[in-house]
Amino acid sequence: MAYRFAKQSEVKELERWCMEILHAVQDEVRDYFTFDIRLIGSGDKRLVTQNADESFDLDYNIILQKDKKGLLDRPKQIKEIFVSRFNKILKEEVKNYSYASDSTSVITASIIQNNRIQFSFDVAIIVEGDDGYFYRLTNDKNTGRYIWNQVKQSANYFEKFKAIKEQGYWLDFKSRYLELKNMHLSRQDGVKSFSIFLETLNEFY
Repeated sequence: MAYRFAKQSEVKELERWCMEILHAVQDEVRDYFTFDIRLIGSGDKRLVTQNADESFDLDYNIILQKDKKGLLDRPKQIKEIFVSRFNKILKEEVKNYSYASDSTSVITASIIQNNRIQFSFDVAIIVEGDDGYFYRLTNDKNTGRYIWNQVKQSANYFEKFKAIKEQGYWLDFKSRYLELKNMHLSRQDGVKSFSIFLETLNEFY
């Protein structure tokens, strides 16, 4: 099996649904945080891929802006707040929803029908450091601690991608991204789409 690009009509429909859920969560946590929502990596750049007839997923960043309760030094509590609010909203909105899982570096929500995942989306909780890099809230399985982990190669990636498109390399970028996706698929190394996007980006820039 190999990756192909998903139909944009299906992607757009699920993007709208995800944004409804994320805005509802935004309302739920407004006493704690304000945050921006950003569709990242493949979804944002029209690079969503699908492996044969399997489902595809979308990736989002929640970028914390205002920390109203001073919780940035307590990342585990931040993760627990968001997981509980996602569960509340999704249980109200989705018939075949089970629960949001606390993955290593994201919150994963999956829609299941006939014991098969039909769609899932991952949400990372991010802060932007003074050094221009993004830091992702991560559950360090080795130590059991929750930490802010620097996202490698993430500095100024919006500007880098804009420059690549302006210089006329979009089609080459898209082709190379799909090539790297299939390379990681063959290795079964579990590398996320956003990491592959950054890997492609830094080959070009």
